[in-house]
Formats: sequence, C-alpha cells, structure tokens
Amino acid sequence: MFSLDAIDLKIIEELQKDSKQSIKQISQKINLSITPTHERIKKIEASGIIDKYVAIVKPEMLGKKLIVYCQVTLVQHEDNAFKKFEDYVNSVPKIAEVSYIAGSFDILLKIILKDMDEYQNFVLKEMSQLEIISNVQSSFVIKQIKNNTLISVD
Repeated sequence: MFSLDAIDLKIIEELQKDSKQSIKQISQKINLSITPTHERIKKIEASGIIDKYVAIVKPEMLGKKLIVYCQVTLVQHEDNAFKKFEDYVNSVPKIAEVSYIAGSFDILLKIILKDMDEYQNFVLKEMSQLEIISNVQSSFVIKQIKNNTLISVD
C-alpha cells in the first residue's frame, strides 16, 4: 500500500479543495518546488487514492430543486436481488448515491429531482415496478445545511 506523509496529505487536501489549481499554486501552498509536487501528485494518482476529478454543480442551477432520501427494504436478502437492485440504480442518473446500510432498512438512496411531480412519477412508474422492493420510506430535504465533498486527511 502507498504510504502518505504530511506533504502528500496537504496535496490531497488542496486537490480536494480545488483540483483545477495549477501545480505551481499547490507547490506554493505546501512550500515545495514544482517538480517534486508534480511527482507526488502523479504517485498519489497512480496509487488509486484519487478516484476521479469532477465538477461539482449546484443542482438548483440545473432546475433540480428536490433532494429525497429513500430508505429501501428488499423482499429477499439474496445475491441475485442485490445484484438486480444494483443494476437498476446504476442505470438511473437521478439516483445520486446508494449505500447498503445496517438497521431497519437495507439501502439508502439519495435522489436529486426537479420537483415533487418528478418524484411521484419516479416512485409510481419506475421504482415500484421492481418486484424485489418490499418497502420505501422517503424523507425530503427542506434545507441543506452542509454539503461537503472533502474527506478529512487528519
């Protein structure tokens, strides 16, 4: 496994804050010259620690004003049911996050939609058609207080 030192962690932190900043900007912030900074970034990328670089958009600016968390219970707890559900959620772009959870429900979904009409259509015409789902409980976000993609490096 790739061993990270304090400088590597600072680089990761800087890339999480803004991956479009130049290597020169990062090197100045971490007090290291450009070439070693660039080499460290390449090693961090090659190690797989950085999964990908993305643009984070504001959903409301794209007309997506409704965030819904759905707690889903499956009818069966068998590999084929989980595989079928995974295939389904991976084919639906409006489902932003999917996590298997421990507790009263099997799965937690984060869904980003235009409005309540789109949610109703999604539940009634799409998700409810899956015979592997036994129960869906939904919670609607009134106001998002914190939405952070940074993973603490300390």
